[in-house]
Amino acid sequence: MFDPLSCQTSHHFEPLYSNPNSYGNEIRSQERSLAEGKTFGRSERTNHSKGINDLPLELFVLILDAALDEPCFQGGDYLSTLKTLAAVCRRWKSTIQNTPSFWTVIESTITPDEMHYMLRKSGKRNLTFRHPPKTDSAPDAFPTKRLDTSDFLGTASAHMSRCSSLSLAGKWCRQTARIVGSPAPVLREATVVATGNDFNECVILFDGQAGMLENLWLSRIPIRWDLGLPPKLRRVKISYDVASLLWIPHPRQVVSALSSCSGIEVFSISGEMGPSDWGHLEWAELGMQGVMVELPMLKELTIENMTIPGTAYILQYLSTPLLRNLKLTESLRPQADSLAPLLLPPSPVLADSIRDALVHCKKLTLAVQWGHYDLGIEGAEGHVYLSLRCRDRDEVTRWLVQEFVSELSSVPELKFEASSALPGPQLRSLPELLKALRNVARLECPCVGSAAAILVDHLAQPYQGSDGWRWHWPGLRHLRLHDADDWNPLALTALFFQRYAAPQRAGKDLSAGTPKWYPCSLATLQLGAVKSRHPIVFQAITRIVGEGVLEDI
Repeated sequence: MFDPLSCQTSHHFEPLYSNPNSYGNEIRSQERSLAEGKTFGRSERTNHSKGINDLPLELFVLILDAALDEPCFQGGDYLSTLKTLAAVCRRWKSTIQNTPSFWTVIESTITPDEMHYMLRKSGKRNLTFRHPPKTDSAPDAFPTKRLDTSDFLGTASAHMSRCSSLSLAGKWCRQTARIVGSPAPVLREATVVATGNDFNECVILFDGQAGMLENLWLSRIPIRWDLGLPPKLRRVKISYDVASLLWIPHPRQVVSALSSCSGIEVFSISGEMGPSDWGHLEWAELGMQGVMVELPMLKELTIENMTIPGTAYILQYLSTPLLRNLKLTESLRPQADSLAPLLLPPSPVLADSIRDALVHCKKLTLAVQWGHYDLGIEGAEGHVYLSLRCRDRDEVTRWLVQEFVSELSSVPELKFEASSALPGPQLRSLPELLKALRNVARLECPCVGSAAAILVDHLAQPYQGSDGWRWHWPGLRHLRLHDADDWNPLALTALFFQRYAAPQRAGKDLSAGTPKWYPCSLATLQLGAVKSRHPIVFQAITRIVGEGVLEDI
């Protein structure tokens, strides 16, 4: 009878001990020493601890099962690892041979004989099928008589009724479609990634019979969205690219499909779409009455590479609790859309997520790029990230000030970046945003371009408050200006003189209340290449703030 634990294959792994019985002999030797009262090392304990081979069978099986469940053994080496463990000693081999659960992982990297042996040894247990992507880095890592892809897919298709875990990576072909379209009543997790396309028909996901499925990841897989998703899904990630444009669902289909799995916790959909995709909806269409879908368990939502109208439509008809993580990115289209469908008015999902993230904010990131706007809010337990193409780059800044002026005062750290070389309308609302950020203690500016003048004006001049003169961001302690060497040298020097030198000399000349609102001294300061490019300016600033706070690049 064929026995993969005894046969020789090109998988060659050295056993843990040169003599298969040496591990058990070592354990027995230690037990005899303990019985005779001997100690080991500096310990004086004489407790009669048992070796792993003396554990109860049930516990021993659990230990071996945990070892085989390590991620490093899930990419085509399962049977090889099983052989290595079986070579340790007789008990290990006997336990593995007589435990059906150890023979349930069928990978495409084994031989046909090994596959049939494992199917027989697994009895009626649920199976795991894995077909890892082929790589050229280690062409001799598997036997030359490994399973043919067609044979593996055929076997997996024939046993989908017993499959509890599925992982496939390869071309989308008729056989792969047969697997994805087969009933899978005990399936709990499935990952199917199409690396190519030889078949263009959409399939009914697991024939509508995957009532136990909880985790699903599909990439470039054409499925029938109009028939919904499995009811017990908890984590879903579905992505498409330009090559699969015809399969991308309409926003209404996405919302409708989500209504069939109300217990979902994580949902991610991504589609790299061109200018003629479905996401380019007429704005009037967003006003059409739709059916609200309640997702009371949703914690994370990601919508990537879609247009503004398409994203706005999905958000408009979802009812969720406060999201822990929200990520929205727009497709890199040649033309930019107005953000009005998304922001005016914002959906409760978007507005509430941003508001909660700002209240518990640890760091706010703003990047005003050419035709692009990035907003990142890192909260105590999650984050919100928006990356949007827009005609008016000031639109998001203006919206933030209008909608969240009170919540912005909670932000302790700001990272700001702007690519504009010249002042323009994209920075109109920046001064108001900086004023709304009242309690910034850390400021980092990788590259601010023309916004440098706005930052200098904000930091260098006090303003008249109800109880006297105040300084913006009085608690600012950490300042990192990576491109300070490109700032106006006179303006840069004036910033530090006015904020950190002048108040101490002229404090009595200002109105009552000024001393209370003096800015804190800096704890750290980084000035980019100012020291090498503008040494006189660097020396002047050093005399004001002190050498101890300066940091090298």
